[in-house]
Amino acid sequence: MIRRWTARLRPASLRARVAWIVLALLTSVLVVLFVVVDLALSDRLHDDARTRLTDRVGLAQQLDGQLSAEQLVDRLGGDGVTVQLCRTDGSGCATTVPNPAPPRPGAGDPRGPRPKPVRANADVPVETAGSVLFVRTQLNGAQVLTLSLDTTQITEALARLVVLQIIGGAVALLLAGLAAARLSRTALRPLEQMTTLARQIAAGDRGRRLGTAGPDSELRRMAAAFDAMLDELEAAETRMRTFLADASHELRTPMAGLQANAELLLRENPDRAERERVAVALVRESRRAARLVDDLLTMTRAGEGIDLAQERLDLIEIARTETARAQALAPALTFLVEGDEQCPVVGDPLRLGQILGNLLDNARHATPAGGSVTVTAERRDGRAVLTVGDTGPGVPPGERDVIFERFGRGDASRSRNTGGAGLGLPIARGLARAHGGDLTYVDRPAGACFRLDLPAAAAPASSHPGPAPTDNGSMQRPRGSPGGRR
Repeated sequence: MIRRWTARLRPASLRARVAWIVLALLTSVLVVLFVVVDLALSDRLHDDARTRLTDRVGLAQQLDGQLSAEQLVDRLGGDGVTVQLCRTDGSGCATTVPNPAPPRPGAGDPRGPRPKPVRANADVPVETAGSVLFVRTQLNGAQVLTLSLDTTQITEALARLVVLQIIGGAVALLLAGLAAARLSRTALRPLEQMTTLARQIAAGDRGRRLGTAGPDSELRRMAAAFDAMLDELEAAETRMRTFLADASHELRTPMAGLQANAELLLRENPDRAERERVAVALVRESRRAARLVDDLLTMTRAGEGIDLAQERLDLIEIARTETARAQALAPALTFLVEGDEQCPVVGDPLRLGQILGNLLDNARHATPAGGSVTVTAERRDGRAVLTVGDTGPGVPPGERDVIFERFGRGDASRSRNTGGAGLGLPIARGLARAHGGDLTYVDRPAGACFRLDLPAAAAPASSHPGPAPTDNGSMQRPRGSPGGRR
């Protein structure tokens, strides 16, 4: 219940909350200060009253025997002190009443100068009766001296001080509240500007930014972080739009082929040879679309984290298997496998074969007829390094980062004659990084070269050398044409 009412009473505005917090802190400080002052002043005034009585006792002991009872009473009275001097048998009492009005400055005491008070040698107890303080002491001549002092004036003075403190504190809190509201409005103005700008950006004005001008402060750092977040969101939105545009563009070609061939079968009644040609075209276009969809799924899974099998593999054997497949697809090229006899790694054989297959597909599409593709695998400082180099035209320096982006290719055309859809190298790099390695482009004078760097597996205690690297291909009849990289 208390929390519910507290939540209802809490201001919704940050500026109002700051002002209320400042007022609450200032109120707490004033209350503590006023209480401490009142207690200290009250103690001091009461100590002064007790000291006044004990000093009069010392003065009475000093003048005892030198003055008559009336003269002694007259000397001890004044300043609110009531004096009563009586014999022990109750007879012959002399009394004086306190003079509440002190003499005017410079007028002097009409009763003459007073001796300087002397403190009593003995500790005289001060007793209390209501608001009256009094002391009793025995003088020579069987006389009892009673001194009393009414502290009502002290209590009233403290009460007036409390009233003044309350009025002054209320005025101070009012002024502090106005100042806090104005200062908080000035201090939080950048936040209001950020809110306005954020609404404009949400309304569609994506190019606006908060800016980082001004002194280095928390608001400036927040504005810089906000601008960086907007830049990243805008870049991500641009990449997403580009990805969707490229994906739709790549899918449009096979889908258009499928639609055209299907309409041909429905609209006309071709002979058997034409039907077989149309069926082959349908299968080819459907495989192209299926491969593109599979590549897109692989890219998505690699970015989100893909489950990999962990097996001990020989990178050389994977290279030989994939080069044999590539040789069958491009008999006009020469494929070579070189390097160490064994290059063990731990990973997923299917995904590692996909990495090398994408690299070899990229190389055979880019290498002209009569060229060669060389695969080299070796161990370097606990790493398994595999390079795939070709004798093609290479990749210009300005396009070496583009080829690792989705749908990025070495040429600007979007023609299917150049090979894939620009997903082979991004998929290969994503799978390499999923294995704890990386795929990079290596600069060299002629041709293109890609390096796959993976953590090497520890060599077993007893290992047998494998067969020496062999040539998996030979120069044959020229076939194929150069093209862009996937």
